[in-house]
Amino acid sequence: MQARKLRRFESRSTDRLIFFSDAVVAIAITLLALELPVPEGPGVAEFRSSVADDLDHYLAFLISFVVIAAAWRQHNTAFRYAERIDSRVRTLNLWWLMTIVLNPFATKLLTTEGDDVDTMPLRFGFYALLQFLANAAILAMVRRMSLHHLRDPDVPPAFAVAEQRVLYGMLAGFGLSVPLFFLTPFAWVLWIALPVAAGQVRRNVRADPTGS
Repeated sequence: MQARKLRRFESRSTDRLIFFSDAVVAIAITLLALELPVPEGPGVAEFRSSVADDLDHYLAFLISFVVIAAAWRQHNTAFRYAERIDSRVRTLNLWWLMTIVLNPFATKLLTTEGDDVDTMPLRFGFYALLQFLANAAILAMVRRMSLHHLRDPDVPPAFAVAEQRVLYGMLAGFGLSVPLFFLTPFAWVLWIALPVAAGQVRRNVRADPTGS
């Protein structure tokens, strides 16, 4: 009886953490939209010109929306089979949430206007570093829950392996781009290429969870 009650309390604590994290992610995505410039102009030509002038803002919003959505998806996957959490997982989750709430600020940095192009590696590098830290926090939580048996023991081991490979792909994509931005402005291609390749691993495992 006591053990059953304890498991119910632990499950409630896990649910609270997930609900709170979902709310923070929703707010962060909403704040992205609030930063978007409103097109202006008395006529169609002026309106289109205004949209073209702010195209980088709209592109940065789209990138960050996809990035935050992907981070939420990784978080959802990490906690899908969680039965309980401990203080270490809660702390790591708070660090992850900090990277999420900083995304609107980092997105604004991407579109900061200035004559000094030397700041581009710093601005884009900071954005990439933020995503690297977010995925590192998720990976640390996944490993913590797996090693300390905080997840459902019936989850196929192949799922956990594939999940970590996806996270390593995300880490590689964002991590390698940080120094590369000092060499080329197209380092952001890694933000797409390596995560897409890692995502293919997840799809393959879901198609054949036994690894045969």
